[in-house]
Amino acid sequence: MKISDSHMHVGQFFDHYYTPAYIVSFIDKLYIEKAVISSTTTCEENYEKVITEMKELIQLAGERIYPVLWITPKMLKNEKLPLMLQSGIRWKCIKIHGFIHNWHPNGKHLQEVINIALKLKIPLLFHTGGIDRCDAGVYLSIIQRNPKQKFILAHGRPIEQTIEVMKQCSNAWADTAFMPIEDIKTFVETGYADRILFGTDFPITIHNEPDLLDIVWYANRISKIIEIIRFDKFKKISEENFNKLFC
Repeated sequence: MKISDSHMHVGQFFDHYYTPAYIVSFIDKLYIEKAVISSTTTCEENYEKVITEMKELIQLAGERIYPVLWITPKMLKNEKLPLMLQSGIRWKCIKIHGFIHNWHPNGKHLQEVINIALKLKIPLLFHTGGIDRCDAGVYLSIIQRNPKQKFILAHGRPIEQTIEVMKQCSNAWADTAFMPIEDIKTFVETGYADRILFGTDFPITIHNEPDLLDIVWYANRISKIIEIIRFDKFKKISEENFNKLFC
């Protein structure tokens, strides 16, 4: 079974540091064919370190790595974005995190980021949930105003708002990172299996279940999803949809 994970991380996460070597070793063990990866080191605004991590990932795993350019408001303010864009890394996705960083969901700075994604012809991922200013519904108008841009509503939270956005916007997708399995089932049953991406948020996820080995946690997650949506739908969200959006 081919697995493509559309939402993974590398780097510093509070007091834990997940090295590129650890992440590549993990995807090797689980036979993960492709992985969309952003660096949590971005939250330290340590741009040079992020570039180093991404280049090491690519050196170790080659084209299996789909690097994510995580843009912060500070990165725009201190004019460090060119450093990332001119790093020689072929970015496959752009990400913003409205919970950690105070992005206005309809502000000019967010539109600036969208324009970059349009120029690079890559998807733009929005973290959703956790606080009102980044719930899925707040992005409806800006997604509608940019119909040529593909958007990913990471986590799909809250589910009712995410479904409404996807209903109104054919350019809106969602990923399953930290998503309750019952919500995944709801997306499939309401007819949105073609725009759902399998993502896990690994390795952040293992903080919630520290007693489980990382490989066991990941394998259990896949088994539970397959059990509730069936293998054919899992193949669609973990392989077919990934290739359609990122390849």
